[in-house]
Amino acid sequence: MQPFNNARRALAVLVTGIVAALAGALLIVPPASAASHAGEVLLRGPGGSAYTRAYAVSLVGKEGATMTYTFQVRNTGTTLAQYRINIQDWSGAQAQLYDGTLLLKSLASSPDGYYTKPIAPGGNQALTLKIPIPVGTAPVEHYSSVNLYATDGAYIDSKNLIAEEPAVLTGSTAQDLFVKNGGQLAVGGPGRPAQAMTAPTISGTQAAAFTATLQNSTAASAVIGFQLYDDGCAQVVVKDGTLDVTAAARNGTYQTPPLARLGKRNLTISVKNVLAGCPRATVYVYSKIGAAPPQQLSILLANKAA
Repeated sequence: MQPFNNARRALAVLVTGIVAALAGALLIVPPASAASHAGEVLLRGPGGSAYTRAYAVSLVGKEGATMTYTFQVRNTGTTLAQYRINIQDWSGAQAQLYDGTLLLKSLASSPDGYYTKPIAPGGNQALTLKIPIPVGTAPVEHYSSVNLYATDGAYIDSKNLIAEEPAVLTGSTAQDLFVKNGGQLAVGGPGRPAQAMTAPTISGTQAAAFTATLQNSTAASAVIGFQLYDDGCAQVVVKDGTLDVTAAARNGTYQTPPLARLGKRNLTISVKNVLAGCPRATVYVYSKIGAAPPQQLSILLANKAA
């Protein structure tokens, strides 16, 4: 009878383990009645800078590179809560979601999504998203949306992570515009409309610094105009060397001197965001031939620390 008793004990242990595992699995997703609608997604800025509540963070990488982003799901409520994450790919992106080294892509892109760990009030769960930049593809911008839902399906928040391909600096028009920040590769130029350049996250009275290059790539001689608009959150200063040309840039009357073929002019753009309630300052910069309508567009993002 001893072998039979041992078998019964082993079976009991196995059943107990299965029941415990099933119970644990059932506890992963709380019932809809316990769902919390208090939460948010925070994005980490370039270069490991601070997290922000801004709607997007862009990074620039060459074809074949993989861009890595970190974001947090934060519990802004007063009770322990879980959330559902869905990753939505755009522009041919094939984002991969990780919790540490654990790949969550199949869950995150499914209709059911990925359920976070239980998060304490004021706490967060940090996750990593990787966007590989395909080789030989037409799109110059690949991005994915991180959508946050309560466990009862209620929508809470959404943010965008953008992988930009760098500009082709040889250009092909008489009014080429390229923009960059620090050591990041430049974006913009002909055929690459509305590419975004994100500065490291700023706080307080800090300023994000960008460079806009106006380049005559084809004409024997050309005068290039420059114009900017903002979203109302930005405090912008534009300089041509030491000369403050902010007013001319805002009203669209700034023009370079005549530039010979392959000649260029660099403008420095300082962007502050000190307005309450603005998680980001967005500046839209355009180039044009002389006083003609705007042609090429790039977007500057100065995100505020959360």
